[in-house]
Amino acid sequence: MAPQIIIYDTLLRDGCQSASINFSVQDKLAIAQALDDFGVDYIELGWPSASQREMEVFSEAKKLSLKHSRIVAFGSTKRKNASAGEDGNLQGIIASGAKTACIFGKTWKQHVEKQLGITPEENLTSIEESIAFLKSKNLEVFYDLEHFFDGFKDNEVYALACIRAASMGGAAFAVLCDTNGGTMTDELVGTIETVKSFIQKENLPIKLGIHCHNDCGIGVANSLAAVNRGVEMVQGTMNGFGERIGNADLTQIIPNLILKKGVILPSIRLEKLTQLSNRIYSLANAKPDPKKPFVGKEAFSHKGGVHVDAIVKGASYEHIDPAAVGNKREVILSDLSGKANVLEILRKFSIATSKEDPRVKAMLRDVEAMENKGYDMGTIYAEQFLLKEKHFGNKSNIIVVTDWKILSGRKEGEYSECYLKAKINDEEHEATRKVQGGPVDAFFHALKDIAGPFGGPKEMKLTNYKVVIAEDQGPSSSVRVYIEFKNNDEEFGTVGVSTNILEASLEALQKAFSYCLLRNDGR
Repeated sequence: MAPQIIIYDTLLRDGCQSASINFSVQDKLAIAQALDDFGVDYIELGWPSASQREMEVFSEAKKLSLKHSRIVAFGSTKRKNASAGEDGNLQGIIASGAKTACIFGKTWKQHVEKQLGITPEENLTSIEESIAFLKSKNLEVFYDLEHFFDGFKDNEVYALACIRAASMGGAAFAVLCDTNGGTMTDELVGTIETVKSFIQKENLPIKLGIHCHNDCGIGVANSLAAVNRGVEMVQGTMNGFGERIGNADLTQIIPNLILKKGVILPSIRLEKLTQLSNRIYSLANAKPDPKKPFVGKEAFSHKGGVHVDAIVKGASYEHIDPAAVGNKREVILSDLSGKANVLEILRKFSIATSKEDPRVKAMLRDVEAMENKGYDMGTIYAEQFLLKEKHFGNKSNIIVVTDWKILSGRKEGEYSECYLKAKINDEEHEATRKVQGGPVDAFFHALKDIAGPFGGPKEMKLTNYKVVIAEDQGPSSSVRVYIEFKNNDEEFGTVGVSTNILEASLEALQKAFSYCLLRNDGR
């Protein structure tokens, strides 16, 4: 029978130690709700005694309607020269109202003596008494053995004594922490085997957990190896956020456990994984990693024509079904594309045809020409849509700019004024716009004026603007402009390429308005 593993997410405490992460109270509550909806067993909400804001999170979390997850309050063993009952840190855990506590303590002798300034024996007493105090308040208690693997390497007998102390105090789990993230997998496995033998020999009623950091890039591998050796709880963070390089990434650990190792995680709704990952990136104000396994935008993308041709014919170039983790297959249009790529893109738009269709060949030639110029369309939906319309629709791009002039300067503030002449359905239209901003902003508003009478997007906003060199040819280099937009609830992007940055910008803007008009026409 496949094992059952407890999933413990520490994003809202350990993940917040990432240099670039700063969640608000509302962010934390939203993430906690999302983790519960996904089916995580334990959510480490924070360290309640650290600040008033941390305690506020626990107070507000009581209003959440969690269906499965248990909230965990984090803390440390009692302070030097204080009893457990007098320790403010432990009292904060109780005041938080959480039913589960996870506290950490020192395992490495050098930390005990140099950082805490107590004897090894006093540290063991502190571990046992801190856990016993929380247990006496009817809390479920887990114990994180900080720097366990380094401490074990330095003094095996003492590291194991710390586990004994945690068990004597009543901890349900002893969580072995690779706090520095520097333990190699073979060392980790060997240490776990020794720990298991010790627990069995001593007849200790305690289970094992694992908490790995990713400083050597093997946090996920070490966590999976620990499960192989009978560890029953895995701690990590969604998206791998955490101090320095980060923590073991649960967006990789969980699907590997379920899909590759057959581990039973009955509460986990794996099909929500990609959505959860993106939601957390959004709340963290961080850009998703497109190459992240399982959940990245490029995790199931295919560029080579041979690959796509095989997929179309039923042969697999994917290790799992993307839908299993809530992701999707993406076919990339590029200079490496073949007709199979074009057919797969057309299939996305419910267009069925064959490689013999001359329009397929013409569309492929367009793609190759554009990619040779540096468009790098990849999986950009709006670009694919416009190509489809050009070759298989009733219209080409319906906005075509034929003439433009721009004046930009600074006089009591930045200003730009532009004149545009454009054709829509072979009819010429003109617009002049002056804005308190740059030339791209002036182009944008002038095009909005021209498109408006034809059902153009009234609420569309320009949300992002990026420029890179497309073809590096010294003074004659061309640039690639990528602009992102938001129109009502849809977010999309378009590309322009030219040796003139304004011409490239105008091309991308022109495409964006054409895309919106064509979409409106289709509806």
